[in-house]
Amino acid sequence: MPTTFTNNWKNILDKLQSVLRTEFKNTLPVYVGEANEKAGSQYLRLDPVGSDLIEYNSLSESREYSINIFMYFADKSQSRTKLDAVLRLVSRIESLIVDNVNMTFTNENSATERLHNCRIESTQLDAVEDDTENYVVLLDFKTLHMGNFS
Repeated sequence: MPTTFTNNWKNILDKLQSVLRTEFKNTLPVYVGEANEKAGSQYLRLDPVGSDLIEYNSLSESREYSINIFMYFADKSQSRTKLDAVLRLVSRIESLIVDNVNMTFTNENSATERLHNCRIESTQLDAVEDDTENYVVLLDFKTLHMGNFS
């Protein structure tokens, strides 16, 4: 007998992508993918990392999902103006996630679900030093989700 499931990864990535796209409109493209596909002079790439089981019982489970948010800037120079722009954008994303610490979405089965404790746990500037074309910032996004209800 086949199992019934909800693709929590898709729902979480879709919601995070929607929140970021709503904030930045067309000024900062956001896409999901493991490989870097250049999307302009600056853009965001969401890369799912993994999940950890936090709580498990006979009725449901709670998992912490980890997603890397990569910010790409085509300017690799060390200018103060570029660094100010990078730091301003990092601060804006961190603030946006704080403003959306809980996110509500509808899954593909039309059930309303919530993400809890959404946060940026760490930020690494110039995260991909061997990238000669881009200045890359890595933001470590984490969230809790309760699902797999019986």
